[in-house]
Amino acid sequence: MTDECKTIDPTAFGLFFVAVVSLPLALAGFFGYMGNEWNATIMAGVGSLLMVNGFFILLAALYAYKAGSNFGFVVFGLVSMGVFYAGYGGGDLWINVTFGIIFLICLIWSYRAKTLKTLTFILLTTALVFIANGCVIETGAEWSWLFLGIAAILNFILTLYLAFALADEHIRCV
Repeated sequence: MTDECKTIDPTAFGLFFVAVVSLPLALAGFFGYMGNEWNATIMAGVGSLLMVNGFFILLAALYAYKAGSNFGFVVFGLVSMGVFYAGYGGGDLWINVTFGIIFLICLIWSYRAKTLKTLTFILLTTALVFIANGCVIETGAEWSWLFLGIAAILNFILTLYLAFALADEHIRCV
């Protein structure tokens, strides 16, 4: 750990769990778009995964609070709630759109707080994942599955990149 980091940054911890959630959603989205039956297999197990990961993302929020990061505490707390709720029941179109709007507002906060650009883009893809999930629940149409697949794979790539970069300390502590 570098001298600039007085406490362990919980951001990498939380981002790894967001990545773990994003990849199955991306796969389900792409398989759903193609009409492949693996989509149903993935979705059958994803609820439990979301609820467990919601708990670990909540731990990241609590560690962010302990580290004095208001931004990390609020955003990971919101992600935890959204991920857990999606696993618990999935909500409907409007609940997911509400989460999407909240993450777009966090995106504005991220930009104004001058956080890492990658983190700002992660908030965009997170908002899109929730909106796409709502569209899948509402319509189940092929386009909505593709929308979910694209949003979730972008979220996976960005969160995994930033998680490894922070864990390797190639980016400053946030």
